[in-house]
Amino acid sequence: MISTADILRNLPYFADLPEDLLLRVCEGSEQVELNPGTVIIEEGSDSEEMFVVVEGQLSVTKVANAKVVELARLGRGDVVGEMALLDGAPRAATVTTTENTMLIRVPVAAFEDLIKDTRVIRRMFRTVTSRLRDIEDTLRHEERMSALGRMAAQLMHELNNPAAAVARSTQELDRVYLELGVETGVLAESLIGGTGLPNPEPPSGLTALGRSGAEDEMARWLNEHGIADAWELAPGLVEAGWTGEILGGAIDGMPEQLMVHLVRWIALRATAEQVIGEIGIGVRRISELVRVVKDYSYLDQAPVQEIEPTSGIEDTLILLKGKLRDIDVVLDFGEDLAHVEVPGRDLNQVWTNLIDNAADAMGGKGTLSISAANVGNKVAIKIGDTGSGMTPETVERIFDPFYTTKEPGKGTGLGMHTVHTIISRAGGDIEVESSPEGTTFTVTLPRVGI
Repeated sequence: MISTADILRNLPYFADLPEDLLLRVCEGSEQVELNPGTVIIEEGSDSEEMFVVVEGQLSVTKVANAKVVELARLGRGDVVGEMALLDGAPRAATVTTTENTMLIRVPVAAFEDLIKDTRVIRRMFRTVTSRLRDIEDTLRHEERMSALGRMAAQLMHELNNPAAAVARSTQELDRVYLELGVETGVLAESLIGGTGLPNPEPPSGLTALGRSGAEDEMARWLNEHGIADAWELAPGLVEAGWTGEILGGAIDGMPEQLMVHLVRWIALRATAEQVIGEIGIGVRRISELVRVVKDYSYLDQAPVQEIEPTSGIEDTLILLKGKLRDIDVVLDFGEDLAHVEVPGRDLNQVWTNLIDNAADAMGGKGTLSISAANVGNKVAIKIGDTGSGMTPETVERIFDPFYTTKEPGKGTGLGMHTVHTIISRAGGDIEVESSPEGTTFTVTLPRVGI
């Protein structure tokens, strides 16, 4: 077993300490090996020791606005617990192991020896001030997001109620309209005799060019027969499957004045049916967007969830559908993808930034490739575009705060920095490869249960 002194000598925080001080600290300290999910520090408890991370990872969380907020992830070489020991205050946060972890427990007496060295004091103050800034920024961000989440939840509720009412009314309108059509058809039969009006089949597999040609032909037929508003009525007739030949058969032998009204009735009925269908589609899309926004923002859910990451990607693609209209989206998600434990809302912010930037890089046209697969003890998600790529300088600085390649007023330079911060806090990594043929970002996240 490696001695505690040898371990500390290899960590930057302790590497330059005098040998006698290092040995005094090690006398009272002990090595501790812990399983995932072990709480080593509980918020509000008394301060009794400091911990040094040798291997593994720790999650630092705090309760804010009745929610558990993750403040940081700590790894090899980091220390935790020193803030409360410095001022003798209760613990300000809870610290939990996220994987098999080895720590060195430094009790109060050894800590008192440590802070007699000015180098340690300077390092601790740098760490403390940095963490305080990070904690303040995180809590402010969480407070803003919580307020936004409450507003969004209320907005989704308010949107969903009228959307559901319109959906019900549209279904009833569709039923009434169909019955009205049947009754009107019976009346029409008494006027035209025979077997009544034809019931054409709507066209299938009609291209945009073919549809345009059919509408032009229908409009000419209507004009030739003295039907007003021919160009407005033609699309509905074509959509319902009517042609000039079928209409001609329906009105054959009828008086001209009656024929005009019958053709207009057929055209208006076909147009009304089309409009009712479009209303139904629109209402369903509103309801779907409400669902997507709620899922996307993880409203009313805990800040950290065990999730399947590609579900958030699919929701993001729906929300950015307008921007991706002329972009080919290629998805390649592996089977039996492992779950990851992350703040779902924050992870969706990652996908939004990466996909939105990819669309910008391609100028709205190209191929967006998204793949996901289990790789060892992680899940790897790749998001690639076919844009012109980035310069080596941009690749090197892409995650720096306030660095942006966009025009003034179009970018803050915080998007990719936020992406990097979110992924790092989740214990993952993000890498970028770029060439004149395009750019690919690779996000790797720890698998749950590994």
